[in-house]
Amino acid sequence: MRAAYLHGFGDLRVEQVPDPSPGPGEVLLAVACVQPSVTEAMLMAGEPVATHDALVRRLAGGPVAFGGHEFCGVVAGAGHGVDAAIGTPVTAVETAPCLDCRACRSGRLHQCPRPDVLGFTRAGAFAELVVVPAATVVRIPEGVDDSAAAAVQPLAGAIHAHAAAAVAPGESVLVIGAGVMGLLAVQVARRGNAGLLIVAARSPEKAALAERFGADVVLTGEADVAARVRDLTDGVGVDVVVETAGGATSAGLAGSSTVATAADALARGGRIVMVSVLPDDARLPLARLRERGVTLLHPRSGAGGYSPSSSVFEQAMRLVARGDVDLHALVTHRFAGLDALPAAVAVTRGKHAYGALGPAQVVLGGVWTGQTAPRQPTDAPEVLAR
Repeated sequence: MRAAYLHGFGDLRVEQVPDPSPGPGEVLLAVACVQPSVTEAMLMAGEPVATHDALVRRLAGGPVAFGGHEFCGVVAGAGHGVDAAIGTPVTAVETAPCLDCRACRSGRLHQCPRPDVLGFTRAGAFAELVVVPAATVVRIPEGVDDSAAAAVQPLAGAIHAHAAAAVAPGESVLVIGAGVMGLLAVQVARRGNAGLLIVAARSPEKAALAERFGADVVLTGEADVAARVRDLTDGVGVDVVVETAGGATSAGLAGSSTVATAADALARGGRIVMVSVLPDDARLPLARLRERGVTLLHPRSGAGGYSPSSSVFEQAMRLVARGDVDLHALVTHRFAGLDALPAAVAVTRGKHAYGALGPAQVVLGGVWTGQTAPRQPTDAPEVLAR
């Protein structure tokens, strides 16, 4: 099969490698569609975020099979003890608990200190074939096509963030940032009984999507976000802030200034959910957070950290299948064939330069039948929406 290997930061190569084989309790999947996450694209470029240090250590030992946890495919084989029908359309939860530590034995799977993470601690779906633990496999329901199925993991993460914030019915919410995670957070908050829903967006196109997805008020780039939020809430501030725009400025993100904005826009005793991935040396307004009695929530990355079972993914699928959440609006670039993966990574990391709203997708050969017909990819990137 062909698979992508990272030889160094900025050096991703697609190579011919042996086909993987599923072991006991594992499933072999033929990848139908995969998209690099923004975090993966930043890490592959060498940005000092998330698991950067661990990736440096791994690269010191040679090329690494890295990335590829946002994908869908079809069952192509199964290891001993697994009953899986060939051709079944599926995706997989990215995090698999070890099942052997004290936390796992006590039923607290989300506390597992050494989970297996697809694309990070084990080879992911930047390949024609991928092996995953059978326990992580999630069947894709009727009416969800390959493009939406590959984009479900970020939606599951948005559901995770909403649950971590414990948004009560009618509570006011500010979403900072209108990228993929911000726009998904808007859709989940609107469906999750939030009250006043405010979004801070930089581009007119994303502002329009935020309005379409249910935001009551959209603040554009020129607005003093915190001041406008206080005006809209009689000087009190919002109950919850979902922060999605922070991160490395070299990647076009907002640094850590969004945390100060969140603190100033928040009601005393409110909650900030940090969805963005800040560099380790990010400066935070700790005195201001303490003075205002802020609860700062930084959920473990990925939906699997919230629920290693398939439940959150299954709920994400339900929202898509019912039409409650629109994922297609966020997919603007699709490529054909694994050789286009480096280009998809470049588009994902530099979305603004390429006019992309979300991660670029790569369509491979593992296509199922009986689903909504996938849009046909081309040899060049197909711009699906602007």
